[in-house]
Amino acid sequence: MVKMGHDEIRRVRFEPPSPGLGDIEVNTLRGIRDRGGPHEFLTSQRLDFDLLVQIERGAAVHTVDFDDHRLHPGDVLWVRSGQVHRWGTISEIEGPVVMFGPHSMAAHTRGLTRSDQVRPQSHWPAEDLAGTPTPAAFALLTRIAESGARGRNQLHQAALTHSLGVLLVELARAAAATRGAPAPGSTHEAYAWFLDHIEEHFRGWHKVVEYADRLGYSARTLNRLARQHTGLSAKGLIDERIVLEAKRLLSHADAPVWEIAEGLGFHDASNFSSYFTRQTGMTPGAFRSWSRGDQADVER
Repeated sequence: MVKMGHDEIRRVRFEPPSPGLGDIEVNTLRGIRDRGGPHEFLTSQRLDFDLLVQIERGAAVHTVDFDDHRLHPGDVLWVRSGQVHRWGTISEIEGPVVMFGPHSMAAHTRGLTRSDQVRPQSHWPAEDLAGTPTPAAFALLTRIAESGARGRNQLHQAALTHSLGVLLVELARAAAATRGAPAPGSTHEAYAWFLDHIEEHFRGWHKVVEYADRLGYSARTLNRLARQHTGLSAKGLIDERIVLEAKRLLSHADAPVWEIAEGLGFHDASNFSSYFTRQTGMTPGAFRSWSRGDQADVER
């Protein structure tokens, strides 16, 4: 693991450089470096948009929610909205970048590409994409973006949207093929609602029945759908989201444990500590030290 430091997580919002750009921007690594300046990529970021990068030249390590991804030419990286990521040596890599808002995709396409939303794949090595339509789909998207340099209209925006959908579906197909799993199918509507509600309410709602009451489904139905889509129980999905956020805050921020516990809906720090230790096998303090590379503190 790359040593993360303990700066606050910086939120980055999607702000297209021109009003007519819409909610899909195709740029390059050089372009976003020039626009952001030398200090933009030094700290941990939480994006409110999705980020796709295709590596054409160079190599770097990019960290997404505690997983280090070694990027090489031909690789594709996908950082989802809400994930916490940290750039490595961004000056040493080049390639196209796609940034898009959460509503850029049609609902059906979004459903097909979010079936692994609980543990989404972030990195596709070049060898996993060889022989698939993914590189051609990325090239088509960048070519369409270039064709609108002199002005965009509704047809051009539609071409961007559809080509982005093709690219994301091809990435999902490639991920399934690598795992030896069936191609992703449509996400059940109630499961999609459940995921959305977890994202919105996990800081206060820790019980399946709270989500079931709001959605109008039984806890049994939510458990069945959760296991069908992920292999986890409904409670397991809620716990994963709470623990992920706790890890992010412990690793990237200096707030005391009691404050993190309070922000995640626990009545006191001891309850949170017991819960976190049961879920991860580490105390919050030990995880904080480990995630920052302070191995001596972990071993004491």
